[in-house]
Amino acid sequence: MFTCKQVSESLNKTHFYTLPKWKQCMIKMHVKLCVFCGKYNNQVIDNHTMCQHFKENEASVNDSRYAHESLKDARKAALKERIRESINSK
Repeated sequence: MFTCKQVSESLNKTHFYTLPKWKQCMIKMHVKLCVFCGKYNNQVIDNHTMCQHFKENEASVNDSRYAHESLKDARKAALKERIRESINSK
């Protein structure tokens, strides 16, 4: 069984899915059982899973589905003005 420090270092150094299967299994077991680092490292693994899923399916996402949507010129100008005001007020 790994220590909390070993699990965190492994997850911070490399992507979870690039680790050997035995190490993935040991890390998952530690994360499921550990009350100290379990929640944090579980979120790290979830983020790695999300990134891996996006990387695998990136080509199939159709970005042109929102191409027909755009802001009207008046709305664009109003947003630009609000941004300028917020920058100048700082």
